[in-house]
Amino acid sequence: MRIFLLLSGFLLSRAVLAQTIMPPSAGMGLRGQYYAGRDFEKLVLTRLDKNIDFDWTYGPPTPGRPSERYVSPGPGVPGQWFSVRWTGYLYAPSTGTYKFKIATDDGMRVWIGQQQILDSWQYQPVTMSSTHMVLKAGRYYPIRVEYFQANFDTRALLAWQTPPLTEPSWWDKVREAVGFSETDSVPIPTRYLYPSLPAKAAPRSTPAPPPAVAAAPIAPPTTPVPKATTVTKVRQTRRATLRPATIQPLTALRPKAAAADAVAPTPVLPTLSMLTKGETLTLPNLYFTRSTAALLPTSYPTLNALAHTLQQQPTLRLTIAGHTDNIGDATLNQKLSEQRAQVVRRYLVQQGIDSLRLAAVGYGGTRPVADNRDPRQRPRNRRVEVVVE
Repeated sequence: MRIFLLLSGFLLSRAVLAQTIMPPSAGMGLRGQYYAGRDFEKLVLTRLDKNIDFDWTYGPPTPGRPSERYVSPGPGVPGQWFSVRWTGYLYAPSTGTYKFKIATDDGMRVWIGQQQILDSWQYQPVTMSSTHMVLKAGRYYPIRVEYFQANFDTRALLAWQTPPLTEPSWWDKVREAVGFSETDSVPIPTRYLYPSLPAKAAPRSTPAPPPAVAAAPIAPPTTPVPKATTVTKVRQTRRATLRPATIQPLTALRPKAAAADAVAPTPVLPTLSMLTKGETLTLPNLYFTRSTAALLPTSYPTLNALAHTLQQQPTLRLTIAGHTDNIGDATLNQKLSEQRAQVVRRYLVQQGIDSLRLAAVGYGGTRPVADNRDPRQRPRNRRVEVVVE
């Protein structure tokens, strides 16, 4: 019997080696950009992080104090009210279904292969969320992780569980469902994380990013997490009343029927490097729900093209200008134009564009390009422009 067990173990180990493809070179971690402010307002630190497994709630002991609360993640980064964006590539050592898990306080969201797989973007105590994704061995997948911290406890963890070699028993599935799995996820090892695509790497062929919905105000801690993820509250912390969110609600400003505010067609988005400082380009095919700053899905191709252009031209800086017609209350038109410009800016930041390169302003109906008295020309005034700085 002992010989049989040893032989079985040897064969199983050979099977493990056959199913695992190690990367040609070990990874070094992910590129971390640290910002002052919850919404990536001011970039203050860029560094290489070996993985995402941080607890900045307590610092090292100091004389007279057993520990220091709310330590800074790095030079220039505040201990509270900050945000982080990690980017790079994830290597898959084997083919199969991976389990990804985050533990976050406050908010975190994760993209792999340009697909958002986890979204827990809200004020909350330490909360775990998990999901599953199929990866192919030997491929490098683009990865982006965003995190924000408001106040009190600070936790940021991205972990995984690689594909199992055998089908788990029904008892294992029950234990995992209730949070008592003995084969729990572990932080993704550094050797599988890369700040940039290695030479001679085989990146995953992925379609264009799916349309991203304009960011909405962060809900209070009682807001339920999307059903697509499994959520377990692991620690409840008594929290004081949070300061109001800085993002303004994107609500209707004028009582009109829900329809699209059309923008007049313009030529295909040109190369912005051809424009000189101060020149203006009206973004084509950009549509919002009538009288609101809610983007319609038909707007995403233009915004994705703009984000791609900004990625290809890293020194380019833009001012995003929102405009409306002059029908209705001038104050409400002004607010609406500002909100639409902010929504476009926020979308570009979500695509990885540095927020310091983008400014947003609104002019209401003060700068028309067509006759507002003509209903056929009036839609041309409802537009969003970019101005080269």
